[in-house]
Amino acid sequence: AAGAGSAGGGAGHGDGFLVRWLKAAYAPALAAALRRRWVVVAAAVGLTGASLLLASTFGTEFLPRFNEGTITVFVNAPPGTSLAESDRLGRAVDAKLVALPGVRGVVRRTGRAERDTHAEPPSRSEIEVSLLPGVRRDDVLPGIDAILGAIPGVTGETGQPIEHRLSHVLSGTPAAVAVNVYGDDLPTLRQAAREVEAAMKELPGARDVQGNREAMIQSLPIRYRHEDLARFGLTPADAAAQVQAALAGVVAAEVNDGPRRYDLVVRLHPDERQTVDDVRALILRGPAGPGGAGGAHARLADVADVGREETAMAVQRENGRRKAVVSANVAAGHNLGHLVEQVRAKVDPIVARHKLSAAYGGQFEAQQSAARTIYGIGAGVVVVILGLLYAALKTWRAALLVMVNLPLALVGGIAAVYLTESPGVWRNTLGLFGVGRYQAPVLSIASLVGFVTLFGIAVRNGILLVDHYAGLTRAGEPLRTAIVRGSTERLVPILMTALAAVLGLVPLALAGHEPGGELLAPLAIVVLGGLVTSTFLNLIVVPAGYAIVFRLGRGERAVPTEAAAS
Repeated sequence: AAGAGSAGGGAGHGDGFLVRWLKAAYAPALAAALRRRWVVVAAAVGLTGASLLLASTFGTEFLPRFNEGTITVFVNAPPGTSLAESDRLGRAVDAKLVALPGVRGVVRRTGRAERDTHAEPPSRSEIEVSLLPGVRRDDVLPGIDAILGAIPGVTGETGQPIEHRLSHVLSGTPAAVAVNVYGDDLPTLRQAAREVEAAMKELPGARDVQGNREAMIQSLPIRYRHEDLARFGLTPADAAAQVQAALAGVVAAEVNDGPRRYDLVVRLHPDERQTVDDVRALILRGPAGPGGAGGAHARLADVADVGREETAMAVQRENGRRKAVVSANVAAGHNLGHLVEQVRAKVDPIVARHKLSAAYGGQFEAQQSAARTIYGIGAGVVVVILGLLYAALKTWRAALLVMVNLPLALVGGIAAVYLTESPGVWRNTLGLFGVGRYQAPVLSIASLVGFVTLFGIAVRNGILLVDHYAGLTRAGEPLRTAIVRGSTERLVPILMTALAAVLGLVPLALAGHEPGGELLAPLAIVVLGGLVTSTFLNLIVVPAGYAIVFRLGRGERAVPTEAAAS
């Protein structure tokens, strides 16, 4: 008590009212922490364990959901739908979308040119729905889903311009999750893809489930009979060239119109190539005979089998293997990490039953890769910080004691994510214990970067305390006096630096719903929460831990050096 009074009196000269009040309030808490130091340390360990247990229930995503102010709607008509019919369908959807509350306007693109970087058939329309200022994406999505669901035979997807282009770069589909099913037998691959699609549609966290497997369309194959071709002196190549010239045309000349040049293409009149019977009636001419006499003539039906057939519109391949892709987006109130776990549980048995293989891509794959990188960087940062601490403090025990700030910072960061990401804190807490539905808060890559950033900030406070304790003990102060005096003298610097950081981060945290602030807000929230808990717990736990590590009560002095520690 005398030591505490002496420390407080010596440090109080020139202090203002607020500082004196803070030190007066801190002194009894510090004294209680030193008396019950084992209880304090055990409580800190338990609090850290509880926070890590809570974090294990969190979901994950690649990047925070952007607030772009625009929704991209994909409308997929059946393959083979003409441009005119797709345009008619798109106009009807446009009129319904623009009538939704909160929608400012719509712009549509139906089909894309073959040489476009994202070529699309005429059956696919892309509609950009711009929202009025202040309108949230989730407020408009139910109306869009209702419009698309009321059109039979049409499938739809929703996203945002930047979001869906990012997904397209990552997986080749505009969706967040892409399940790639690989196999060699097309019928088996199609059957497995249909089952995967049906299973994913049953998941409550999946929306916009779209099977991008080989769509079946009607084709008109021509299979030549070699014996019949030989009777007319034709080869399959000769016959195919004549059919192509009749139906697709052949360039007969080049027309010059000033600086412009046009190919003159000659082919059958449209009235003579409308039906299957017209194709069967095409006349093929055999090679000329000796002396230039005209060759034999035959109808296409006389030398080939012509008939309608269901065939794949395209066969997708990756690394030489055929594949079918089933994609999905994440529904509101769910997260990417948990959705992929549910998808794996459904899809893996289906793929194994058909003896195929599957890979999971999209934003999930990017999230996993980025998370592994951040975990590796975080581990490296911890090792570097520990080495620097040992170099500065000359004792492993003191260095490890400073590292106590890392789990103390994790407590606040995890709590901040839980408080800001939960739709209702009390309701979600009840759901965590089985009363009602628990909506998992989400950790994005930005949040993980925030935890790494927090490490350096949190360690600073521990250094301020432990280094000051060591200096006082080397100067001859008893250990208890050094801890009390050092903690009291470092109270104001620790609070001041923490407050300065908090004031700088609060605007970023509050701007999370503003366009452009989505990436910085999760980082700021994590750092804010971790800074608050590490600052206050640091002032209680580190003194108690120092008293335990350097054996308070076993002697009048304890000098924190490796020699004394051993």
